[in-house]
Amino acid sequence: MFGKKLTIDQVNYLNIGLMVVSAIAAFIRPFETFLIVYAFLGPLHYLTEISWLHDRNYFTGKKSDAILLVLAGVIITLGSLRLIPNLPSGFGTSLTIIAFGAALIFVVIKNPYARAFALFVLFPISLLATKSAFVSSVFSVFLPTIIHVFLFTGLFILVGALRGRSVSGIASLIFFIICALSFFFFFPQNSHYVVSEKVKNNYEDFQLLNYYLMTPFSKHDFDQPANIQEYIRFVNSALYSSASAFAVMGFIAFAYFYHYLNWFSKTSIIQWHQISRTRFAVIILLWLASIGIYAYDYALGLKWLFFLSFSHVLLEFPLNHITFINIGKEVGAIFSGKAPVPAKAKVSGGSVKV
Repeated sequence: MFGKKLTIDQVNYLNIGLMVVSAIAAFIRPFETFLIVYAFLGPLHYLTEISWLHDRNYFTGKKSDAILLVLAGVIITLGSLRLIPNLPSGFGTSLTIIAFGAALIFVVIKNPYARAFALFVLFPISLLATKSAFVSSVFSVFLPTIIHVFLFTGLFILVGALRGRSVSGIASLIFFIICALSFFFFFPQNSHYVVSEKVKNNYEDFQLLNYYLMTPFSKHDFDQPANIQEYIRFVNSALYSSASAFAVMGFIAFAYFYHYLNWFSKTSIIQWHQISRTRFAVIILLWLASIGIYAYDYALGLKWLFFLSFSHVLLEFPLNHITFINIGKEVGAIFSGKAPVPAKAKVSGGSVKV
């Protein structure tokens, strides 16, 4: 990955293999797979992607645009760690909505006065949006997690397949969908799989994601997110024992594992490693320190890296919006009969992660 530059087709076929590897690991040990890759690959992904985004002006044209996104990450982090007292309920969710909307404004609006007006309007909209339990769950639970690692990854694959119109690109998209769906159709009832108490303790901070994803299966009420008794009953009776819960966990583990592998598999294309030796050394040292903290105390590792983890999600929002725009352009190009973009242009285009 760091040596000879791979072709687009080679990267696509490599990623098909990585999808299969991620799916197999998630089938066998879903909880353990997630916890290991989150602690081992996650920190390196956050650090290298933020570095890569920084060198590309966060895909907004100006590095200063990212200040609002970073500030939102700082406040959300301090609130999550309870270092800012008396924050109103839903404040972090409102900030996430503001960051998501602001990223779109930064991408599509260049006039400074129009930007200022759009940002002003965005604040009351975010407050109104949080009054919906569904919207709150999307931005507080799903967007920083499964939407980021699965949906956006899928969209990057889709825009690559649309842009290249190659067999390998289409095949990678099909394999991605098949691997994701496989957990809900072929997940075995494994009576021999027992989740240890240590794994349960380390996974405690992530259980809410499973709770919301399991709603279609166990009829949880979206309108009662504060029903702690129902949540505790779900954790004790279903999360670590039922086949449907294992299937959902397998899907989560696959999504995260492949999300990280997908990033590193494209190193020769996106060139995130083309940085100064000093910055590269700092990244490696922080990565190794993070792994050490996770090994010592997993909960401490989560607190240590919460800012980087959440901020890399926020800072990727402009690229996510550009990817949506590029998908629309590629679909339009297909219907208009335009030829596919040459390979070199595909690599240097707006959505270079495809």
